[in-house]
Amino acid sequence: MATVPPVQLSERVHLLPGAVNVVLVVEDGRALVIDSGQGKDGGKRVRRALDAMGIAPCAILTSHAHADHFGGHATLLRRWRVPVHAPPIEAELMRAPLLEPVYLAHGASPPPEMRGPWLMAEPSPVDALLHPGPARIEGFDLVVHDVSGHAHRQVAFEIDDVLIAADAVFGPAVLDRYPLVFGQDAARQLASAAWVGERRTRLAVPGHGEPDAPAPLAQATVAALERVRRTVADAATADVVDAGEILARVAAALDVPDVDLPRWHLNHTTVQAHLQALREAGVLRPRIVGHRLLWGAA
Repeated sequence: MATVPPVQLSERVHLLPGAVNVVLVVEDGRALVIDSGQGKDGGKRVRRALDAMGIAPCAILTSHAHADHFGGHATLLRRWRVPVHAPPIEAELMRAPLLEPVYLAHGASPPPEMRGPWLMAEPSPVDALLHPGPARIEGFDLVVHDVSGHAHRQVAFEIDDVLIAADAVFGPAVLDRYPLVFGQDAARQLASAAWVGERRTRLAVPGHGEPDAPAPLAQATVAALERVRRTVADAATADVVDAGEILARVAAALDVPDVDLPRWHLNHTTVQAHLQALREAGVLRPRIVGHRLLWGAA
């Protein structure tokens, strides 16, 4: 498989573009690896890029614990046992990756369709926790920012004049392809995307999509999230309706194609996150009737 050469974004920041963006922060023949892509192929892609540049990693930083962002860690660690850094909560998911399909399956033992590398990575150790604020990691100075919402405790990294924003924002083409933008805390997700738009860095690197100035990426993401929020509200305020019916109405309104079992659970989680945010905003309220969870106007 051909190695895609990294794209230099600043003096130290190099982007390894792909379905999941990986960033290498390079100085003095060493690199911080930020995320690693999905599965063994993701790890091999990073390994080939490091070898081509003639450098070795000194640490792996993790933006959040979704399998497509840390799935390559194990492959890299089999060659280089370097420290792994991750946010709280996300660290526990990385140590016990079964927890991701478990929470998506509402706590039940997940079906086999949800145990593949897309949702369940190989376990990764976590040696240090990432907290918001200035940090010095293996001699590299950077700033860690809390951009939670898409994941429980997602972080972004500011290095030089580049914001590695992870899945706080998405490229417009990605948003067009996936209009029901996955999130676990819809209110925080919207706030995090808006926050990215206020950054003064020259570039922002989304987890998926092309780098751009922070404002355009944030504007596109905020618009997509607000569209989902309005669609969920419209689906639930016209009448008292079952949560499953809300998902079906939202998918139809957003022209989301039929999905497999893993994607259904992801979409269900996203709709639940927006329902909860609308409840907190005083727009909707839940009720249990005949053992069915119903939603309607507050």
